[in-house]
Amino acid sequence: MESRIHHGFLVPRAPPVRRNAPVTPAATRAPPATRASTRTTCSTERHRTDGRVMMEPAHAPGRDRLSALPDNVLRRIMSFLNARQSVQTCVLSRRWRHLWRSLPRINADYTEFCFACLDEKKEKVQEARFKKFVSTLLLRRDPVPLLDKFWLRYQVSDGNNNEKASAEAGLWISHALQLQTPVVEVLTFQFPLMLDHAVFTSDYLRKLGLSNAYLRMGFFEQLSRGCPQLEDVFLNDCIILDDEISSTTLKTLNIYASRFSEDYRASISTPSLTSLTLYKPDASVPSLKDMKSLVSASIILDDNTDIHELLMSLSGVRNLDLECPQKMVTIAKNTQWCPEFKDLVNLSLGQFCLGSKLYALTEFLKNSPKLEKLTLDPPEVIIDKLEERSFECEHLKIVEVICSEDDSTLLKLVEDIFVTCGMSSLQINRKSSYKQYYSDDFFRFDYDSTTAQEHAE
Repeated sequence: MESRIHHGFLVPRAPPVRRNAPVTPAATRAPPATRASTRTTCSTERHRTDGRVMMEPAHAPGRDRLSALPDNVLRRIMSFLNARQSVQTCVLSRRWRHLWRSLPRINADYTEFCFACLDEKKEKVQEARFKKFVSTLLLRRDPVPLLDKFWLRYQVSDGNNNEKASAEAGLWISHALQLQTPVVEVLTFQFPLMLDHAVFTSDYLRKLGLSNAYLRMGFFEQLSRGCPQLEDVFLNDCIILDDEISSTTLKTLNIYASRFSEDYRASISTPSLTSLTLYKPDASVPSLKDMKSLVSASIILDDNTDIHELLMSLSGVRNLDLECPQKMVTIAKNTQWCPEFKDLVNLSLGQFCLGSKLYALTEFLKNSPKLEKLTLDPPEVIIDKLEERSFECEHLKIVEVICSEDDSTLLKLVEDIFVTCGMSSLQINRKSSYKQYYSDDFFRFDYDSTTAQEHAE
């Protein structure tokens, strides 16, 4: 069959009419609706401004469907890119030229400019380029759309230039706070960032995350005074010099592998706090005060502290994850060190609880009348055995044992302990995944669902 060009599309040409050809009866012809539906399977209708209908292929090659999306949807998609990548989209077309200036998130990543650079001169050049890029990005951003999140990964490569580099980072954070961002996360590597207290002044900041930062005396006092809406603080590998972490607004506090002062013992006083993580604090373990709203706590210790004082501060929680040195319990064995946990429902205990003839485990179970779930992270070999049945498991529904799939002996030993106390072996399960308190990419919080919904609308 021959074809012809019509409105830019290749369409089949009608066959020529033969003379004296027999006429097909109308009854045997395909109905108009059938013929129309056959045509629309390979084409779609497009209405012109003059009211006429044009036909175009359903899968026309070369159509830019992404650019056809609304601006707010494009900004939402671009907000998951790093800042340099989002700026580079300006070369795609005129439509994309200025979209990067009004993104709801800024993800400024130093590793986009210099990653594992072994040439010192080249590294300094790339560091200068990164600083200029971030400064220009913030200055040229449209100030009208508010910023939902500012994320910065930065390297201080020269310890002698730490103050200047920290001051520049402080200016970037201050600029982001002026755009009313509720979330600020700063990850620094090599040398710690030394931020000025005055940077953190905002009526809109709700979440703050810092990694490898040097926090001078008075830092938390400034947060409490200058950020009245702050609810969530995440600190990793920081140096904390404050003698008191005090806040009436904080609801979530996570402190990982951070160093406190050796000269005095710091304290944490947060009456509104509902979730606390204290993972292997260095030099000293802070005391916990005024934890009346606390619901969940994860305390992982390497150093000794007063275990009775610690547990008394946590006695009102519903969920507790505890690991501490064995000698802390051994020293306190002849004292009333374990308080009653009246509301405790979920309990996770480390290796310390299965030593000294299971003394610590027994004390926790005796003092947790509402306990429903117990997770144990036992050592590879359990030497001690329970001498007598000394606790009830009235509400305990499940016991999880963290061990490998091949370690059936360890699981059997734990089964024997609880079957002796009246539980069924069906209630004791293996948990193959080991505890992971944070991942390599722990510093990227999930995109706020409320903000995402606002942008989708």
